[in-house]
Amino acid sequence: MEKPKLVQGVTQENKINTDAKKIETSKVETKVPAKSSKPESHGITQREAVFVEVMRAIREEKIIFTDGQAVKPLLNETHIKRICAALVASFQAKKVALKDTEANKQKLTDSKMMELYCLGLLNNWLRRDARLNGTLNRKK
Repeated sequence: MEKPKLVQGVTQENKINTDAKKIETSKVETKVPAKSSKPESHGITQREAVFVEVMRAIREEKIIFTDGQAVKPLLNETHIKRICAALVASFQAKKVALKDTEANKQKLTDSKMMELYCLGLLNNWLRRDARLNGTLNRKK
């Protein structure tokens, strides 16, 4: 039996074995994720949409705002209308998640209903979101 030849300090036999291992490990199994029973939601959450639009309005108007401060007293009617209009546009562009129901489809087609929905949504999250209602840094 012939001895394997050295190839730069590694025997030729070992080099072949390590090359075969590299090929084996480079094969990656790809699995298709199982579909969940939940319908996919499109866009960002309504809570995040309200937060983003409120922060955009504050930034554009150069309103001084610190973390832990309530936002609602800083907003006037013009700000609120502008935020609601931006939310309506986001809903209509399907950038914000909205359940696929008959009532919601009707809202999307009627701009007045959508404006009222967004006004309620804004008031709700101004009250409930700790980033917007001034309770962020309060200790309980």
